[in-house]
Amino acid sequence: MTTPRRVVGVDFGAAGRSAGEKTWIAVCRRTDDGLAVERLATATETLGVDGTDRETVLPALVEFLADPPAPTVAGLDFPFSLPAEFLGFGGDPDDSDDEPNSPEGLWRSFLADTPERWGVLGAVDDPKALYETARETADERGFPRTRAADDDYGGQEPAGYRIRTQTFYGIAAVLAPLVDGGARVPPIAPAPDADLTLLETYPAAVFDALDAVREGYKPDTRAGVAARRDNRASLRAAGVAVDGVAADCLTATDDALDAVAAAHAAAADYTPAVEGSYTPRERVEGVIFDGDRSLPEGR
Repeated sequence: MTTPRRVVGVDFGAAGRSAGEKTWIAVCRRTDDGLAVERLATATETLGVDGTDRETVLPALVEFLADPPAPTVAGLDFPFSLPAEFLGFGGDPDDSDDEPNSPEGLWRSFLADTPERWGVLGAVDDPKALYETARETADERGFPRTRAADDDYGGQEPAGYRIRTQTFYGIAAVLAPLVDGGARVPPIAPAPDADLTLLETYPAAVFDALDAVREGYKPDTRAGVAARRDNRASLRAAGVAVDGVAADCLTATDDALDAVAAAHAAAADYTPAVEGSYTPRERVEGVIFDGDRSLPEGR
C-alpha cells in the first residue's frame, strides 16, 4: 500500500450565501517529519471561484477533490452517514460482500438515493426536513439520534439542529458525487485502487486526542485567540509544520485551525483507516478519525 503524500483538510461550511467564506481548505504534503501545510485559505480563494454561495462553491469543491494531481487522502469534518437504523440496519445484516444487504450495500443504496430520499426517512428535500423527519422517526420507532462514533467522540446528532445543514449538503452534494466517481471511504466504501481516500474527521476530537483545547477555541475573544494559539502549538508538536501567513490564520479563525486539524487526522490515520477491521454497524454508519487511531494488530 502506497501512503499518499498529498493530504487535504476541509473545514466544511454549507451556508447558502457564505459557504465559500466558511469553508477552509488546507493543502498539505507529507514529510519525513510529519506534515507541511503548503496552502491554507477559504474555499473561494483556493478554488478560484467567483462567489461564496453554496451553489457555486460545492460543485467546485467536488471537482477539486475528484481530480487530485497525485494520490490524496482528505479529511472532511461533516457526518458521512446517519445512525445505522435510518439506513435500514437491523442489527444483524448480511455480513457478506453481496449487495444489497451487506453493510456496504445499505450505505451505498442510501447514498445513491440522496438527496431525494434518506433511507427509511423517505422524501427529505432540505436540512429542515431532515431534522424534523429524523426526530419524528427516532421518537416513533425508538431509533438512536447519534451514531456509535458520535457517542465515542462527543459528536453531535448528524441530523440535529446545529449541523443539519452540513450533514445534508455534505452527504448529498459532496460525498455522493465523489463516491460515484470512485473515491474510497473507509470503512463504508472500500475501493483499493482509488486515488482519493476520504476520512470523516471531527476537529474537537482531534484536539482532544492531542491533549489540547477541545472547547473554547472558537470565540473571537482574547481567551479564544489564546486557545487557538495553544492548539496551533499542539499541532506543531504533533509534526505539523505551519509558518508565515498560514500560521497567522490558525489564530485568526477557528475555521482555518479546524481545516489543518482535519488534515492532520487524515494523514495520521490513513493506514489504520484502510487496513483496520470494523463492526457491521461501523461499516454502515462510518467512524470518526481523530489522528490517534491504533494500527491494526500485528503492524
